[in-house]
Amino acid sequence: MRHIILFLIFLSPVSLLASGPKRELRGIWVATVSNIDWPSPRNYNAIKQQEEFLDLLNSHQKTGFNAIFVQVRTASDAFYAKGPEPWSTVLSGLQGQAPTPYYDPLEFMIKESHARGIEFHAWLNLNRANISTKSLLDAKHLVRQHPEWLLLYNGQHILNFGIPQVRQYIANLVKNLVEQYDIDGIHFDDYFYPYPIANQVLHDQESYDTYHLPDETLADWRRRNIDELIHDISLTIKNSKNKVKFGISPFGIWRHQSDVNPDGSPTRKGLQSYDDLFADTEKWMREGWVDYLAPQLYWGTTHKVAPFESLAKWWSAHNYGRPIYIGHAAYHLSDQWAPAELEKQLDISRSLSNVQGSIYFSSNLLQKNTKGFRDSLRQGQFSTIALVPPMLWKDSIAPTAPHTVSLMKKGNDWHLSWKPGEASSDQDPVDYYVVYRIKKGEFDPLENAENIIYKGKLTQITLENQHIKSGYGFVVTAFDRLHNESPAGTVQWLISKKTE
Repeated sequence: MRHIILFLIFLSPVSLLASGPKRELRGIWVATVSNIDWPSPRNYNAIKQQEEFLDLLNSHQKTGFNAIFVQVRTASDAFYAKGPEPWSTVLSGLQGQAPTPYYDPLEFMIKESHARGIEFHAWLNLNRANISTKSLLDAKHLVRQHPEWLLLYNGQHILNFGIPQVRQYIANLVKNLVEQYDIDGIHFDDYFYPYPIANQVLHDQESYDTYHLPDETLADWRRRNIDELIHDISLTIKNSKNKVKFGISPFGIWRHQSDVNPDGSPTRKGLQSYDDLFADTEKWMREGWVDYLAPQLYWGTTHKVAPFESLAKWWSAHNYGRPIYIGHAAYHLSDQWAPAELEKQLDISRSLSNVQGSIYFSSNLLQKNTKGFRDSLRQGQFSTIALVPPMLWKDSIAPTAPHTVSLMKKGNDWHLSWKPGEASSDQDPVDYYVVYRIKKGEFDPLENAENIIYKGKLTQITLENQHIKSGYGFVVTAFDRLHNESPAGTVQWLISKKTE
């Protein structure tokens, strides 16, 4: 989906792309709607649901992912306890019924993700009120509580964003999530106004007549509704918990390049987010309302209408100082793509200065190692540890350096230990530490991802035998929740393996 960090000039492009940069968001989407990724179909046992999620999480941690985007609102329902909307049908088989035995899925998922050093982003579908008009709905559901807020389109009820109370309702949902849960981010997908479908009409004329400005067209009014929604949510997050990230994964084409719109992407036909979904994604970045965009570039590198590389370059060039994370269609591994296509896309993404990572749709294809792509990542492009890039406009204050760094041999094992530094000026606690194994004389070794041998919360580790070699040393740095890195602690050098 969607570079403050400068990559090493002494590393060749080939080695950089092969092993991966030090700073890179590696994200995975976990879709819960229709049991796409989690939980498995008809798994209504809460203990088994938790076991499945841990298997999912452990698999992605081993692959090298450092961020997970879990769909916690699929159709005006909830995968969390602390909110006004009813429990999702997926959890128990009956909407509004709590998991059995009882647990709060969101609380559980956040805790387990953080324990593994993985960011957790709460992914919400915005516009869908139900999967089908035939869905069995709880008495607290929006369709029953506020039918006047809804529009019927293609056999579903969707929210009418032209009504101010609807936008406020969504903002309040976000405020509740941010305040009640220890999430790292709020994430929306590409569903704003619905995708156009032949012979379907969106009947929002009455709302337009009531709320539009003088001389404002229906299209401009719809875009303004979405702009106000995004702006309101942005302010809500900043006022509630400013360090929570806010990002959106839009359709991969904003507008086509044309005589009247020279700023569009080098595409000529097909759907456009601005004109067809009424989502002016470029404006949201330009105004600083979002912290990142993750455009869904689900077309291949040889696609004739929407080639991946041209669109990735366009998004990188239109980032307005905010990161782009590219959205990759891992689901195409189940049909026309070989792993080499996704590997090529990742190389292209890493070559672009404003692209700071990738997010893959979706979890089950990676977890199942479809066509061997998961193993390919582990052994190649994700073989080194990657750290999430910081967002300096949200937090630029780094922790202080660890101190009393000590390298000591006990029996046959070498132990590296350290103590936390003094409190930082913003009082943010240390979230994790990173240990680098560096070689004497190496230029700027803390920027080489291959030097990272540990990332975690411990203040003492046992070194592996393969890391014990004279001429090498160990450096420890501290990171806060938003991934600002401290200065380095004192280097502990191995002098001579024979005499140690």
